[in-house]
Amino acid sequence: MSTPERTTLLQHIATLATDADADAVDVSSRVFLPLDRHQLALRPEIVVIEGGRGAGKTALFHLANELGPEMGAFFQDPSIPAATWVDAYSEYPHHPAPSVLDQLVASIDSTNDAQLRAFWSVHLLARLRDAGVVAARLPDDVAMRYDAAPHDPGSWAALGAQRIAAVTSCLDAVDAALAGKQQLVFAAYDSLDRLGLLEQTRSTRQRLVRALGALWLSLSTRYRNLRGKLFLRPDLLEEAERSFADANKLRARSVSLEWDTGSLYRLVARHLANRGPAIHEARGWLVSAGIELTDHPGGQAFGIMPGQVSERTQKLFAKKLAGEVMGRGPKKGYTHRWIPARLKDAGGCIVPRSFLHLFAYAAKAALRDPPGRGPLMASSHLVQALAETSNVRGKELREEYPFVGRLANLRGQTMLMLKTNVIRLLAKPPDDDDGFGKDGASAFEELLRVGVLEIRADARIDVPDIYRYGYGIKRKGGAASPR
Repeated sequence: MSTPERTTLLQHIATLATDADADAVDVSSRVFLPLDRHQLALRPEIVVIEGGRGAGKTALFHLANELGPEMGAFFQDPSIPAATWVDAYSEYPHHPAPSVLDQLVASIDSTNDAQLRAFWSVHLLARLRDAGVVAARLPDDVAMRYDAAPHDPGSWAALGAQRIAAVTSCLDAVDAALAGKQQLVFAAYDSLDRLGLLEQTRSTRQRLVRALGALWLSLSTRYRNLRGKLFLRPDLLEEAERSFADANKLRARSVSLEWDTGSLYRLVARHLANRGPAIHEARGWLVSAGIELTDHPGGQAFGIMPGQVSERTQKLFAKKLAGEVMGRGPKKGYTHRWIPARLKDAGGCIVPRSFLHLFAYAAKAALRDPPGRGPLMASSHLVQALAETSNVRGKELREEYPFVGRLANLRGQTMLMLKTNVIRLLAKPPDDDDGFGKDGASAFEELLRVGVLEIRADARIDVPDIYRYGYGIKRKGGAASPR
């Protein structure tokens, strides 16, 4: 491979280092990889689509809002209904901002969430109305108050609670009208994990999600043609299950977005084959690396699809990318296995965004110090990229779980460690209050719950590589970072 060819491919791979969810807004149908889990999530009876940050919830949300009734054609599944998708809540500006909802929750007695449920009901009706859904209208007095200040729920949520019978009747009318026209509407809710971030506790988010979950648990039994889709983090679903009667029924109506290793490699191929400055060169390289490429059966608009990626193909792909093995000596391991092993959390889960980032940051490192021959990059470039990928992932998680910042207290420590020593170090509060003060034991339990800490079989504590590298936590053995 000539130097210009190598540079072109590395520059192309480097474009993977973007926010996967943001990219999905514009070109999701060309880079989104359809999985069986997604198809299951699109069934009308499913209410909750569960997944951690970076697992692809927002990507699916944007895909659904982009394609709407064409989702069946994209997934090549006639059982997926030709539904209209309505953005019932997201980070887009036509919804009240999270900070405004923080204020709304703070103004309502903690023992009474009826007004929060009314907020969600009124806002749902308004979104259906504004999307042109048949028969969608607000009661006249509620509409007048809402339209005067749609971004200030404090001015209309209380009236909605007083007029909840009329609001419910309006929702009933929508479902009845949809049934008469044999139409289906999905009301989709994303960015719920952004609620309550300005609070020092999770109570704001818990109350808002609890009210929304209770509403849709009721409506999913009451309605057949108006359906809800709540995109939730696993911990938010767990909190909802503990917070109101019959909430465990949400679990039966949920699907978890999980990724196996073969699908993650396919996702990389899907992106490289359809987006970036050198897709034709990338497609040729992918084929040489054993990836089968075919046109999407739904049409050219949906781009090129990679075939199934067996472990044999993963091995060839990784060998072409960075060589067959990582490191030297008796501890060296296969590259295709090293990659997913370093990106798993304590529960064994890998989020697609981290997988994409690792390849991109490795390509950027290789551009600074390109190998003269052989694979596209050196194995040391992957090790170097792991530190950057870990740093990004740690920051992402800290945005949602401020207590993750306590990992900084372990910087310079060598894993594995005794639990008592870890708790002692975690007891030092971070600069930003995370709600735990000097309670290292409670912080430890939370870090364990979200997969940032792991208890090994010998009872010692470990930190998965996807978090360890970014926080400068050491472990004996493993591949060394390039000097």
